[in-house]
Amino acid sequence: MMAQPVRLRTKRQSAEREASAELAGQLALLSPELLAQLPGEARMAISRATHALQRHARPSTEQGLWPGGFTMLSRDQTAAVWDAIRALPADDRPNHVRHAFDLVLLNLRQDTGEVMLTRDQLAERIGCAPKNVSTIMGTLERMGVIRRERRRIEGVQGRGMAVYFINPHVAWNGSLDVRKAEAADTKPPVLTLVEGKQRHIPKPGFAPRVIEGGQQLDLEDAIRDAT
Repeated sequence: MMAQPVRLRTKRQSAEREASAELAGQLALLSPELLAQLPGEARMAISRATHALQRHARPSTEQGLWPGGFTMLSRDQTAAVWDAIRALPADDRPNHVRHAFDLVLLNLRQDTGEVMLTRDQLAERIGCAPKNVSTIMGTLERMGVIRRERRRIEGVQGRGMAVYFINPHVAWNGSLDVRKAEAADTKPPVLTLVEGKQRHIPKPGFAPRVIEGGQQLDLEDAIRDAT
């Protein structure tokens, strides 16, 4: 039998990761009621700090099994989103919408589904003007693939910074127990895919799941089948 390489960590690396995990755990104890009283800028800073600490505590090394980390996907839901995007008219910028969806999948905060990219970062990676990001992400929002929240920033006028979250029926990063709780309060994407018929996006309020071979499939089904 071929020997398996063992990657060693120094005492300092172990101590730093333990400290990061402890700090992330302390931040996670902040109640939603307390966070709601904080300025949007402070909530954003806490969110990003928690994400950074979690990643440091459980790093995905370049040599590891999953370089860069991983995201759990529902294959059927993801394929349905891709097909629905492809069917969009040219005026809806389907190529940009697809790129935005892929970036969403690659940048999810653990256990919340928050998209850890700002509008300017999305614009830079998509290759569009920042003013177009709202329209592009709005298309995904109408599909039910993501949802949007507004976080007020102290001293800044307006509705606040847009923060996006993935629909947990499509993808997730983190605890399956947390994902199950989030999914219970979230409708699946408003996508209908029927073999041999035109693909379309129904009006908001509808919540059909991906249909394939007469079965309804979502991320929870995929995880259960895999385990």
